[in-house]
Amino acid sequence: MTYRIGTVDERFGFSRQEFSRLVAKAASVWGTPLSRELFREEANGKIVISLVYDYRQEAMEKLKKLRSDIQDTRDCYEDLRVRFEALKAEFEEKKKNLEEDLSKYNAQVGEFNDKHESRRRRGGISDGDEQDFMRGKEYLYALRTHLQARRAELRRMAETLESMTVSMGEIVSEHNLGAMSYREEGNRLGEEFQKGRYAKEGMKEHITIYQFDGEKGLIRVLVHELGHALGLDHNDYPYAVMHRLVPDGASFDLTPADIAALKDHCREK
Repeated sequence: MTYRIGTVDERFGFSRQEFSRLVAKAASVWGTPLSRELFREEANGKIVISLVYDYRQEAMEKLKKLRSDIQDTRDCYEDLRVRFEALKAEFEEKKKNLEEDLSKYNAQVGEFNDKHESRRRRGGISDGDEQDFMRGKEYLYALRTHLQARRAELRRMAETLESMTVSMGEIVSEHNLGAMSYREEGNRLGEEFQKGRYAKEGMKEHITIYQFDGEKGLIRVLVHELGHALGLDHNDYPYAVMHRLVPDGASFDLTPADIAALKDHCREK
């Protein structure tokens, strides 16, 4: 399979050449068990591989700074959990209220349009009716603007909750606080929090990397997404590179489960 380097956001601190070197290293991981090359970089390669900087990487960098300023302890976790629950409750309440107000707004728009159309059919619109129409239109426009601002606020709250989810997950991992996870709660706020994504749309294939911690972490995410490009699904072996979760610091070496899945896939093809 051929690939080429797409967008490389400079905020990650990698040049295109450096990123290309790391992609090649990740690609070679899959070829080793079969003693042959499975991926090759070409100028017009089929798979476009990009580094895209968004709130995910920004959240991780903020959390790294936070860890340098505070000691991640059970007390810190509990404080963060309480803040998370309070913000989550506020988010849910505001989301519920917005949905109700959007429903009312849509009903008002429908009533406004029906009223205006009814007057028009009765023989025209008087100057007084025209003034009422303009006032009503301005009111609905102002109401829509206010609803859009509330929707934007909810998006910001969701991103904050997602960042807090990452922080709590890291504290749990570092302090062995058990299997407690707020990532599932965070997923309910929107799309699954992903470090990388492989997508195929028609004849186009893309691998987009959003978040990682260091060079080793980048290779780990690349190996995982290249596995999807090969046609491999997630597996349940916790240390496998094709496990659903891609923890920071995990090895990017293939496990027996990954190698078995790769060989089975090659035999099927």
